[in-house]
Amino acid sequence: MDEMDAMSRVWAATPEGSAQDLAGSRALMERAYAEDRHARGPRRILGRAVRRPGPMFKGVAVVAAAAAMVVAVQLVPGAAPPASAQELLSRAAGAAADQDELQLKPGQYLHVRSMATRHMAIGRKDGTADHVTVKTAEDRWEPAEPGKPWLVREERKGATPNPGSGPAPFVPGGSGVDESVYESSCDKTPGDELSYLRLGDWPTDVAALRARIEKVAAQQAGPRRLRLWLTISDLIQKSAARPSLASPLFEVAAGLEGISLIPDVTDAAGRPGMAVGMAEDETMRSELVFDKQTYHYLGTRYVTTKDKTQSPGGHTYVVPKGTVTGSALLGVEAADAMPEPSSDASRLKIPC
Repeated sequence: MDEMDAMSRVWAATPEGSAQDLAGSRALMERAYAEDRHARGPRRILGRAVRRPGPMFKGVAVVAAAAAMVVAVQLVPGAAPPASAQELLSRAAGAAADQDELQLKPGQYLHVRSMATRHMAIGRKDGTADHVTVKTAEDRWEPAEPGKPWLVREERKGATPNPGSGPAPFVPGGSGVDESVYESSCDKTPGDELSYLRLGDWPTDVAALRARIEKVAAQQAGPRRLRLWLTISDLIQKSAARPSLASPLFEVAAGLEGISLIPDVTDAAGRPGMAVGMAEDETMRSELVFDKQTYHYLGTRYVTTKDKTQSPGGHTYVVPKGTVTGSALLGVEAADAMPEPSSDASRLKIPC
């Protein structure tokens, strides 16, 4: 069944109505389109799995009309929002499948821009602590081929007191730029299953991808559903340049137990969105954030759902309920070279 058949079924089953009825009709059409995309599955061309397009239409006008109908469904104001986490992930899979793949040439770098928020507790002399959220802009350059260095540049943008805390205290290292260079002499990609350089090895067929995720997740500790969720979340964060992998990842995530829809959230860059979340334990929920209109992936959030006691370095403090940290994806592009690191950049060796 192609997109036109799916839309025909919806219109045949939906009586004409007033403007007030349109939101429901749009939602039905979106669901039919998503189901059709899921049923078609991927096919492989020249070794790369891509989404299977619908049949070729002989009339250009028909193609234009079909495209206009799909765009109208997804972008017309007032369209019904996703009713469940599964539906949001299905729409995100469709949105990713329609994105172009970023192709890197030998010698180029993947430049990823993001904004991160982190929680920090600043101890007082009386034994209490002030809680602040530190915002950091991050630029990452990862090589398109093994054996070349990586560069991570972090610029701190200040600190904001958490609700219930006083004015933001002095934050050690609260301003300035830090750089880290990761070097490797490996002939092949380092053995991190979830590194960007390994993403091309991951299958984009949903069944094969699910089996590979199961294998990697089995090496971790914790409940099975959480191991799968964390593995998928890590892959999604690294697959922004490869929507052909992100799309089936969202489809696999939609089949997990324990996911929930969070209708209104704000990402680390301050952008409004909606999220799919899973409780990691009784004190923490991790979330995948999506744009409310395009369903494109925006980033991740970590929400403290209950006061949480931590004791890093022997200093005990409580992370208050409602603390939100995370990372927002701002841009992905190809770069011809990595910037020259500063003289005081930290340098680390990546083992082969």
